[in-house]
Amino acid sequence: MQWLTMEQVKERFQIKDTRTITVKFAKMGLKFIKIGNKYRFDLKDIEDFEENLKEQQQEKFIQIYPIKKKRKSKTLDVDFEKIRINRVLNKVV
Repeated sequence: MQWLTMEQVKERFQIKDTRTITVKFAKMGLKFIKIGNKYRFDLKDIEDFEENLKEQQQEKFIQIYPIKKKRKSKTLDVDFEKIRINRVLNKVV
C-alpha cells in the first residue's frame, strides 16, 4: 500500500488547484484519509477512481454522440438490356 500526498496527486491529475481534489473529486468518490491537516491517498484508490472516471466520461460521450446505424442504400433494379432496346427503337433517323 502506497500513500500519496496532495502534491503527488495534483501532479498525477495535472491540475493547478488542490481544492479540486478535496472538493470535486471527493464528491465524485475519490477515497482519502486525513491525518491532522494533511490528506493521504492510496494509489489503488486513485487508480480505481481514474477507471470509474473514464467509464463515466465514455458513457457521457456516447449519450451525446450516439452510435448511428449504417443506412442501407437503396438499390435500383435497372434492366440495362431494356434501356438499350428502347434507345435503339426510339432512335431518330
